[in-house]
Amino acid sequence: MNLPPPILPAAVLLTAPGAFAQHQTATLDEPHTGGALPYSIEIREVSLAPAAVPNLHSAAAAIWEGQWVLLAGRTNGLHGMTGRNAFDPVFENREVWVIDPEAKQSWSRQLDGPGGGLTTDQVDSLSSVNTQFYQDGTRLLVVGGYGYSRTAADHRTYATLTAIDLPGLVGWVKGDASSAADHVEQISDSFFQVTGGGLERIGDEFQLVFGQNYPGRYRPNFNGTYTQGVRRFRISAPGAPFAVLPGSKLQSGGDSAYRRRDLNIAPMLEYSSPANGAPAIAEAAVALSGVFTTSNGVWTIPVTVRGGGSLSMPDPLDAATLKQAFQIYHCAKIGLFHRATGEMHFLLFGGITVLERDAVSGVWNRDDNAPFTNQCGTVVRHPDGRFEQYFLPARFPVILSGGKELRFGANAEFLPSPQVGQLTRNVLDLAAIEGRTVIGHIFGGLAADAGNDGNTGSSGRVFEVALTPLPPAAPRLDIAHDGEGLILVVEQPEAGSSYLLEESLDLVNWAAAATPVAAGAEPLSWTVPEQGGRRFYRILAGTVSQP
Repeated sequence: MNLPPPILPAAVLLTAPGAFAQHQTATLDEPHTGGALPYSIEIREVSLAPAAVPNLHSAAAAIWEGQWVLLAGRTNGLHGMTGRNAFDPVFENREVWVIDPEAKQSWSRQLDGPGGGLTTDQVDSLSSVNTQFYQDGTRLLVVGGYGYSRTAADHRTYATLTAIDLPGLVGWVKGDASSAADHVEQISDSFFQVTGGGLERIGDEFQLVFGQNYPGRYRPNFNGTYTQGVRRFRISAPGAPFAVLPGSKLQSGGDSAYRRRDLNIAPMLEYSSPANGAPAIAEAAVALSGVFTTSNGVWTIPVTVRGGGSLSMPDPLDAATLKQAFQIYHCAKIGLFHRATGEMHFLLFGGITVLERDAVSGVWNRDDNAPFTNQCGTVVRHPDGRFEQYFLPARFPVILSGGKELRFGANAEFLPSPQVGQLTRNVLDLAAIEGRTVIGHIFGGLAADAGNDGNTGSSGRVFEVALTPLPPAAPRLDIAHDGEGLILVVEQPEAGSSYLLEESLDLVNWAAAATPVAAGAEPLSWTVPEQGGRRFYRILAGTVSQP
C-alpha cells in the first residue's frame, strides 16, 4: 500500500493536542502482562495476489460462501476537520467488493454505474462512513452512517435501514443479468438516523447501540445528538416484504454515561441458570470504551447490553472495575467463548489508545492525544461479571513506509474463517479449536505512519490471525455406580483450570449437564441420576485466565 499525500495530522482524530479535560475515570488501568491466557495469538501479513483489493476503512462487511463482501466506508485516510477536507465526498466508496481469499480472486462494481438501478439517495447512503451493520444469514442489514447527500447538497447522518440480499448482490457484482436494486430494500425513518454506534441482535430483537446523529459538514468542537442508549426493533422474516414490525421500535437508556460513539461493540455470551440447574448460554452484547465524555475525554467503563435493551455498567468507584484506556477506539475484533470456564474474550487488534506499552522497558506510557498503535490486547469477562484486560505479545508486523513504521487496526474489520465454529455471530467456540488454527483475517482500516502528527491512509493490507489453544491436560474421568445413578470423578484436577460436564445422546450434539467447576485441592465429582435410555458424558477442561 502506498500512503496518499498527507491528509491531516493524526493527533486530531479525537481532538486538538492537550484538549482532553477529563476521562470517565481519573484512574486508568494498565493491562495485565504475563499471567495465563488459554491461547496464544500470531499475526502475519498475507498476500491475495493476483487479486486486486481496495484501500478501504470504516466499511460494512459480510461473508457469503467464504467470500468477503465489502461496501461503504472511505478510500482516503483520516478525515479533515474543516472545509472540503472534512469528509470530502470524492473519497466515499461507491463500489461493492467481493473477495475470495482462498481462490485469490476479486470482483468489484460501482453502485451508481451501469446496471445498478439504485436511486441517488440509495447510492449515497450505501457509500457513507461508520454505518452500523449486522449479517443476518443471507441478509446484510446496514443502518445509518454519515456522508454527503447529493440531493441535500450537504453532509448528513442517514436515516435508513437497508436490507441487502447477499447471494443476489454477489451475483450482481460478478456480472449476472440482475441489477443491484433487485437485491436492496431500504426503509427511511429517523429512528435509524445514527452513526458511530453498533448493531447487534439478542434473540429476535436488533439492538442499535449508542452512536450519534451528526448534522451537516463536520466541523471542530461541534457535537451531534448522541442517542445515549439502545434503540430496539424487529424486522419481518426473510421472504416476506421487508418491514419493521409494528410496535417493535423501542428505546432504552438515556443516561449521560452512554454518550458514546466510535467504540467497540461486540456480541457476548454468558451462562444463565435455568430452573433445572443445567446452565444455558445466553446472548448479550458489550460496549468497550469509546469517545467522548462532555469534557472531550474517553469512556473507560464497559457497558453490558442484554435483552430488552437492558443496560448495566459497573461502579466506576469500585477498585475492581476495569478502567479501560488501552485500545479505546473502534478496531478489528473477534470474540471467543470457552464453555468450560464461562469466560468471554474480546480480542482487539491495534487501533487507537491512551495507554501504550514501551517495547523495551515494558513501562506503560499515557498519551491523552490518543495515538495509533500496533499493539493488541484481549478484554476478558469472567463468569462473575468482572472485566479485565490483558496485553497480548502478538502485534501487527513491522511494515515501513518512507522509513516509518505503519500502524494498523483502527476502523478495520475482522473476517472470521468459515472453517472455525461459531457459537453465535462473531463469537468463536474456543473449546472446539484444536491445535494452531487460522481463525480469520484483518482487512482494511486506517494506516498511520506515526502515533500522532503523522500521515494517514486507508489500508488494503490483509493480516492472517492464528490462535493456538493452551488447554490443561486432558482429565482422567473415573466412573462409578451407586445404584441410583453414576458418580463421575476427576481425581487430580489441574490448578488454574475449570471443568464442565457435558452430555449427549448421539456423540455429536453436546450440552452442559452442570455448572462449570473451578479446580481446587480436592477431587471433583458429579452425580448423574438414572434417566433411562443411553447417554454419553464427557469432561471439558479449560485454562482460567489469571494475571
